Amino acid sequence: GRAALDRKHVLSINYIYEIPYFRKQQGFEGKLLGGWQASGIIVYNTGLPFTVTTSSYDPAGLGFIQAAIAGGRPVLLCDPNVGGAGTQQQYFNTACFQLNPLSSSTNINNVPGSSGRGVVNGPSLFRVDFKMTKNIRFGESINLQLFGEAFNVFNKTNFNTLSTNVTASNFGQVTGTRDPRQLQFGAKFNF
Repeated sequence: GRAALDRKHVLSINYIYEIPYFRKQQGFEGKLLGGWQASGIIVYNTGLPFTVTTSSYDPAGLGFIQAAIAGGRPVLLCDPNVGGAGTQQQYFNTACFQLNPLSSSTNINNVPGSSGRGVVNGPSLFRVDFKMTKNIRFGESINLQLFGEAFNVFNKTNFNTLSTNVTASNFGQVTGTRDPRQLQFGAKFNF
């Protein structure tokens, strides 16, 4: 199975651009229009793998050592990454996993579940962080730096965790998200 930290694609772009106008910051116009710098980070990652488990059902008698590693897996019927809605209410195709049979069922196969480790592709991550900085020089060794930062500029909802136990009432749903947009402002005086 896939390692728990396996991401197929990772893209990270980091940039800094110093606006070239009025670099010497001479006069009022130079102090106002010079010393600007834009920087940021753009990140796109494909999702981490998730392992679907089951509880209170062990037809092969393996025992539940650690459900994500050795036991407690349902029977896999199809590819769960095809046909899922990709929404918060149903992220992957939950119909691809056989639910636990009723406790009164008979003629149950004495085999472990066929669902492998990491068969569900988790949610991807897209995030744009941006920083605008204004440097004001008051001599060779004295300057004031004003800055504003925006994390997750576009306020994209990035899903984080999924409910992966077939016996849970929220099976297949997104149970967590990453941080929304955050703004931060600051000043730094160097002398």
